Amino acid sequence: MEKYYVEVKAYPTVGIILLGGLSDNINRIPRHTTAGIAYTSLDNDIYVKTDLYLSNERSGIINGKKVDINSSRSPFTVIDKFKGQILMRHPEFKEISFISENKNIISGSSDAGAAAIGECIESIFEYNMNIFTFENDLQKISESAGRSLYGGLTVNHANGKESLTDEILDADEFRDYIIVGCKFSEERKPSDTIHENIIKHDKYNDRVKNSELKSKKLIELADSGNIKGIFELAEEDTNEYHSMLMDVNVNIITEDMNKFINRLKELKNEFWNAYIVTGGTNVFVAVEKNNKEKIYNEAKNFNSVPVYLKVAGKPEVISKNF
Repeated sequence: MEKYYVEVKAYPTVGIILLGGLSDNINRIPRHTTAGIAYTSLDNDIYVKTDLYLSNERSGIINGKKVDINSSRSPFTVIDKFKGQILMRHPEFKEISFISENKNIISGSSDAGAAAIGECIESIFEYNMNIFTFENDLQKISESAGRSLYGGLTVNHANGKESLTDEILDADEFRDYIIVGCKFSEERKPSDTIHENIIKHDKYNDRVKNSELKSKKLIELADSGNIKGIFELAEEDTNEYHSMLMDVNVNIITEDMNKFINRLKELKNEFWNAYIVTGGTNVFVAVEKNNKEKIYNEAKNFNSVPVYLKVAGKPEVISKNF
């Protein structure tokens, strides 16, 4: 029997305006506007690869492990919505299955996984889809899926009820900059721990309001081609975000990470850099290309494993037979 499938590569993401707070644990609509970038390595070998295929027994495998079909974040929550329409074309099959694998991802793998599933489905239907409702479907898998779905720099306008991502800058606009991804450990606070606690902060409502103002400033910076300004805004947001998390007893920045960040602040007197810390124990440092080795070597002095990164584009269909 002929195999019908689509294979997609999608890229993970890093926040620029960081997300804290969701509408609920099912729909996972962000409570406020955020922004982010997709990333990969310099030779494009950081990604999620997903193979969506027709079968007669349903199977979902992520990184070699079977998924919990009953989980509210299972990719089947989206796949099943389109299952009937897809199988109408090939009634000899009864199910739709997938295999997904992360390769070398530092952080943001769930965004890439959701976007890869989305691109698989969208490539089958081509352009006959409501992208607004489709993105909200993908957010059930990962609340920031739009960042990976569009690639480059994106802004996600959200209020806890509705959410829509806009493309702001293509990946190529960041060509003169390198991001050094500095890994400090494999430990990571569950994203739901962050979302559930930051909303308890007495200044959370101010953060919601300010996120909208920051997004407008970000768009202005993008329109003027001010890449340094974009990363500087991200650093300011990182500091605010982690200060609030510490106030509600969610501490992500380790001792080594903190020492490294203080060193980055000292290095600003020698050359431009800006750092981002999301929900994992990683520090992402943006620099001009000619200074990338300086950050790389500094990171190793603080028990970190550094990797050179660049801003990535949209998901790509690798192969397809539908």
